[in-house]
Amino acid sequence: MQRNRKVPGDFQALLIEAKLREFRDPIEKLSYLRHMAGTASGRGIRFISTCFRVALFALMLFGFRIQTVTDANASFPREKKKADKFSLQQSQPIIPGTIWLVDRGKDYEVYSNSLRIENRYVTPNQARSYVTFRPGQPPDKVSERSSQPAGIVLHTSESFQAPLAPDQNDNLTRIGRGLLDYVSRHHAYHFVIDRFGRVFRIVPETDTANHAGNSIWANQDKIYINLNHSFLGVSFEAHTGNIDQGCYLSPAQVHSGRLLVQMLVSKYNIPLTNCITHAQVSVNPDSMIISYHTDGSGDFPFQELGLPDNYSLPVPSISMFGFDCDPSVLMATGFRMWKGLLLANEQLRREAESQHIPLGQYKQKLRERYRTSMATLKTMGVIKEN
Repeated sequence: MQRNRKVPGDFQALLIEAKLREFRDPIEKLSYLRHMAGTASGRGIRFISTCFRVALFALMLFGFRIQTVTDANASFPREKKKADKFSLQQSQPIIPGTIWLVDRGKDYEVYSNSLRIENRYVTPNQARSYVTFRPGQPPDKVSERSSQPAGIVLHTSESFQAPLAPDQNDNLTRIGRGLLDYVSRHHAYHFVIDRFGRVFRIVPETDTANHAGNSIWANQDKIYINLNHSFLGVSFEAHTGNIDQGCYLSPAQVHSGRLLVQMLVSKYNIPLTNCITHAQVSVNPDSMIISYHTDGSGDFPFQELGLPDNYSLPVPSISMFGFDCDPSVLMATGFRMWKGLLLANEQLRREAESQHIPLGQYKQKLRERYRTSMATLKTMGVIKEN
């Protein structure tokens, strides 16, 4: 018998199945499956993929009970902290009105927290105006109209990346300029933070930007649908494909991102829980799957930007509108969004039980509510087809 011979797929699957029986904690079981997915091949991979999907959906939809929102962290094992390429002190709480404009020139602004914004690429768009819904109200009834930014969607550009090194200056500059030209033409974000930490305003905060597409977010008293109109879009020139290297933002980007978030939260009195990543809000209405766009779905440095770990917030598209999650998204980008996903599914399950409705039937009811809300916004002319 050759020692280095690969274990046949069927036998490998049996070994994995036997090992799974040793885990009682469902999170440990799923983590083991993900680890094995990186080492298995052939039938073993297919077996792992099947196990993963079954275990995750069972965990989400049936068996994993979470007591309260504040107990979420207790349900998860401590994560091993990756070695950061930089160290930042925890930011102080952001107080509205404490950051102000200090200086303004033809193409720049400087704020009291040292934030500098470049205005060379500004392109005005449609004036901001949106309506919100209230939880518990009929989906064809809007609550109020507003033009004030309600939150921030944090993006990564997912554009081509050159190594961040001195001998790459020409490439970095050329690529960055190309990105700024592109997003300016398409009114894609309100702000872009390049690899060197420079902050560029693209669309004025008074206007909408085409950054979120089909999207959902909510807090205790307001539901926001299609966040182009209600939230600001801030994009970092980065690629989440670099997630295995730790934080995929440069130290300069994190520093400038923290200053920009401070200014926007202070100026517009934005709740910190309304500062979330694109993956948390993005949805596909055709398939009723969340995270249609996956930027920011794993290891986004919330705390380094002065924000709470908003991955722990229940995902409203699941709990309020019955959307589903594709496990392959989590396998590809990390598991930190699990906390919010599990909390949302637990809320969904308990609400269905309280109304004595089968879970599948209850989700269909919520999905119809979403479709009615979308139709209401389109009839009002508030949103157009994406």
